Amino acid sequence: MSISGDVDDLAELGHSNEHQPCYIYQPTTTRNTSPRPAKRQKVEDPKKRGQTDHDHPHFVRLLEGKESPKHVTLRYDTFRAQQAELQDRVNDVLKDLNVGTVQEVTAFVRDAAPEKCLGKLPVGCILAGPGIASHGRLFEQIASAVSSQTRDPLVVLTSGEAPNLKGILKGLISKATKQNDGDAQDDRASVAAGAAKLLNYDLRILHNYIKQTGAQKVVVAFQDGEAFDGNLLAELVALFNSWLDRIPFVLLFGIATSLEIFQSKLPRAAIRCLQGKTFDVERAEESLERVFSSAMGRTSALRLGPGLSRMLLQRQRDHVQSVAAFVNSLKYAYMCHFYSNPLSVLLAGEEALRSLQPEHLQAIRNTRSFRRNVETRLEKKDFEAVRALLDDENYLLDEVRDSLEDWRQAELGILDAFEIIGVLVACLGTREPISKSNLYVLAVAGDLQDSSIMRELLLTVPKLSSDKLTHLLQTLSSLTLSNPQINLDLGPILHDLHQLTHASDSSTPTTLHSTHALRHANLRTTIIAQKVHLSHRPPNLSAQDTAYAALLDRTHALLAAYFSATLINPQHMFLHEAFLYDIKKAHRDVFTPRPRAAVERALSRPGDYLGCACCGGGGGGDGNAADTEGLSASQPATAIVYQLYLESGSLINVFDLWSAFFAIVGRDEGKEGDVDRAEGKEMMRALALFYRAFADLRFLGLIKHSKKKTDHLAKLAWKGL
Repeated sequence: MSISGDVDDLAELGHSNEHQPCYIYQPTTTRNTSPRPAKRQKVEDPKKRGQTDHDHPHFVRLLEGKESPKHVTLRYDTFRAQQAELQDRVNDVLKDLNVGTVQEVTAFVRDAAPEKCLGKLPVGCILAGPGIASHGRLFEQIASAVSSQTRDPLVVLTSGEAPNLKGILKGLISKATKQNDGDAQDDRASVAAGAAKLLNYDLRILHNYIKQTGAQKVVVAFQDGEAFDGNLLAELVALFNSWLDRIPFVLLFGIATSLEIFQSKLPRAAIRCLQGKTFDVERAEESLERVFSSAMGRTSALRLGPGLSRMLLQRQRDHVQSVAAFVNSLKYAYMCHFYSNPLSVLLAGEEALRSLQPEHLQAIRNTRSFRRNVETRLEKKDFEAVRALLDDENYLLDEVRDSLEDWRQAELGILDAFEIIGVLVACLGTREPISKSNLYVLAVAGDLQDSSIMRELLLTVPKLSSDKLTHLLQTLSSLTLSNPQINLDLGPILHDLHQLTHASDSSTPTTLHSTHALRHANLRTTIIAQKVHLSHRPPNLSAQDTAYAALLDRTHALLAAYFSATLINPQHMFLHEAFLYDIKKAHRDVFTPRPRAAVERALSRPGDYLGCACCGGGGGGDGNAADTEGLSASQPATAIVYQLYLESGSLINVFDLWSAFFAIVGRDEGKEGDVDRAEGKEMMRALALFYRAFADLRFLGLIKHSKKKTDHLAKLAWKGL
């Protein structure tokens, strides 16, 4: 990428008339006036340019181009099927979000009437939370529910549609009169009793419309109520209140903060005209948990790794983004995994296993999980299996098939463990409910079994009384576990507990206590050498209490063994690279980009992006600093001026900057000497490039004209700050 390429584009700049305000255009070439038609040539389809007959239009061939077209298509079809399944699961969750709130708002709109509000405007204040991006979907659900149950028009207004009072009224009347009968209804309703045409912001149009359609009320929803001007809302409330005897209005306000803050925007005169009800919406954190649990549910074939999951959840909580943005992040993870990982074809199931290429098997042997598997077998002195894994493709294929089943059983066991942990937290009541997203991140990282959560839960089990233990065992026995290979058989313990608590002749069961409960221990005080010593002495327990303690120990041991068998580290399983995606860099570059750092790097080291040897990139140099950094005439003009810009102070002398630039560019032409020796077309070319680079830096916001000195520029940004 030489600077001469830019100079060639301006070859005729010195002799052109483009700098003049008016000139006579004289084309250099004439149109072909020959009567003979030009020879028709076969034109290649630009969509197929650069592709062979076996290339897929969306996915590239991996394995150094040796992947067969069949596997590329299978990988793409599996990606589309998995992404569609993900979207279906998320849509099912989104339909259920805010169902209670939508039903309450719909009932309020249906029953609202000025007579019930003492002649005031009925108002519904919807506390939708700080997630502004989710307000649109909420009001779409409300509008759909109201329109399905009533014939009353519902108009949703945003602050961007409300420049003034006339603008709001125009939008309100236009949307309300076009909901049912189309544009022609607006013309019929706009004609009153006489033939006079009404203005398009006159509420008499809306009045005539509701009389013709038989609507009972007009619902006006302000999606972002706090973004509207307070004085504008006050004028609108006063106007609606004056028309209340002819047009029964019902107002809905979406509130992101609190009712008190929204109320402080309105004057008291407007507040006295309102009477309504508040509605709470499901919080963004709860919505996020439900969407994430559905996306990583039992039917999901691809799992996100701990690092990527933690990053996505943390970004969602910090920036309060919409649920749609989080779903897009999940879809992007699916796309990256299937696009760049040739082993993702294994998610297609048996169809992929029957047609694996030798290159796929070699790629499996290069994975970290394969290396770990081989090292484990070597520690067990299983040398024949290691030799078969390395040499026998059929044996390796059988191991891959077994790993698919082991992975499926392992993920079902982890999800079953989540259900049991939720039951333990609810029945024990020792701590707040644990979100499934946090459990998922700890589980896929392999840290859940040894976490403080599990230690606290398992240490609480031996301290339970007999009534709480009975409730816990009954709840756990009612669960339907998905992994049949790991059984949690609590029936014998529950049977023995029932016999133990009903051993007496009493009709009510006896409440038994554990020896591990410190509150049932006896406190003994001893005075030795005028010092008081406190010690705990085991209580005097009956035979039933002793037998009950044994049942508690059995329950604790059974739960500990179950969690030890299910909460394994997925990253230690063979071939987890095909089912677990945990690459954060791609998401970080796409969803949290750093444009300033990229621009600074592109201007200071253009060879990193251009990839050419002349600018120090693309492997053309020997790796020294001189090949990748520093000024060079082969670099683009903007990069040269930017590097000179970095060496200057807060004020830049334009002539000095031009002199340094021309000295560098002049070396590319083989000229030596100062600026005064450069003449004619060469200086014109360099000056044009300098002006263009100057305009680029100004466009990027790096420089501006200085008011202190007319021939100087003010530096606005420093690299790295």
